[in-house]
Amino acid sequence: MASSAEKSISNDGYVPAKGTDGHGIPLLRSDQVPTPPDPATPPGRIFIEATRLFAKHGYKGASTRAIAKAAGVKQVMIHYYFGSKEQLYETVLKHEGMTMLAVIFGENPEKKSPEEMLVDSPLRLMTVLHDNPQWASLLRREIAEGAEHLRNALRDVAEHGPLGANLHFHNAYQLAVKEGKAVELPIEAVRECLLAIGYSAIYLAPLVSMINERDIHDETVWEEWKLTLGTILRRGLLISSSPSQEEGDKLDSRIDGVIRTETTGVDGRLNT
Repeated sequence: MASSAEKSISNDGYVPAKGTDGHGIPLLRSDQVPTPPDPATPPGRIFIEATRLFAKHGYKGASTRAIAKAAGVKQVMIHYYFGSKEQLYETVLKHEGMTMLAVIFGENPEKKSPEEMLVDSPLRLMTVLHDNPQWASLLRREIAEGAEHLRNALRDVAEHGPLGANLHFHNAYQLAVKEGKAVELPIEAVRECLLAIGYSAIYLAPLVSMINERDIHDETVWEEWKLTLGTILRRGLLISSSPSQEEGDKLDSRIDGVIRTETTGVDGRLNT
């Protein structure tokens, strides 16, 4: 059964929701993320080591025996505190997934406009996964195995999970289109493409690094990625409203700075 929030979504309006910014765009709250066990306790150590080993080896590759050994507890304690291996894994996924979504679709301290929030979401997703390689590895492995456990873990979190992320995208896009700031396209496809762009940038990073022999964790390369993707999204999705000369000069300066660094290197010498 669809939730009241889901049923209130229409094609010609946005959804007012609790925990919104000044534009009525839903923001996922970090205080709704389940608190993990105290790391100084046996369940806390199990949780920490399970997260690490599931990220490193995947659900099938990480055994409860290995988790218990790393946590310094008897294997039976995992079943005592968390139940089955599957329940432990989904507990980890629920916490990590909700935390990640709250970071990406949470606070809007810079009071960005709806169109900027729309473009900013895939960039924040990309940045969160880049800055938290354990999250990226855990998510990469889970999705590669079909993401069934992730769906189960986030099934009952309502607007504090994927539904909240969907409402965030939906409202930001509807407002941007209504105000003439964004190109009108099929809204579901816009949401799916923006998520795919942000996630695939990190998911495929090892392959891209191998082909181009450039490390995404190199500061210059990473800044190039963010600048390039942000520019493509803004110029492809948003409607230009004759930006001021100052704004245009600022963007040109950022692009010129990145290109100059790539050409000359950080020490100012010409790269050959």
